[in-house]
This record gives sequence, structure tokens and C-alpha cells, in this order.
Amino acid sequence: MNTRRPIRHAKELGFTLEEIRELLALSVDRERGVRGVKQRAEARLAEIDRRTRELKRVQHGLKNLIDACPGHGALESCPILTALSHEEA
Repeated sequence: MNTRRPIRHAKELGFTLEEIRELLALSVDRERGVRGVKQRAEARLAEIDRRTRELKRVQHGLKNLIDACPGHGALESCPILTALSHEEA
């Protein structure tokens, strides 16, 4: 079996190399193969959902800062710089 294509596709779906190794091992496991593959795919999807929510939260926060920034004037009036300086504190 040529494993290059499945490995590349699994990487495109966000699986790590270790997870791909587990998927390949499960692909020949007649007892728990399909169930195990499905569980790992569900776990990957849950992780992608979590990361997507986090990115949307960051996107929303950054958009609000950009919208509030006048883009000119005193540095102290820039909410982006203010937010960054508060993060460092």
C-alpha cells in the first residue's frame, strides 16, 4: 500500500505525524480500527473547533482595537498600543 497520499491528506486535515502513525496502525486493526479512527477524527475536529473559537475571539478583539484606533495623533490615544502595554504588565 502506498502511504504517501494518505499521509499527505491526513496532514492537510490537521493530524500530527504521531496521530497519522496511530491512524495507519488502526487501518489494519480489524477489531477497533474503524471505531478508533472515528474517535481520533472526532478529537481532531474538536481541537479544530476549539482553535477556531479562539481565533474568532482574537479576531473580534483585534477588529475592535483597529476600529477604535484613529490611525493618527498621540501614541497615548492608540487603543492598540494601550492594549499591548497592559498585556505586558
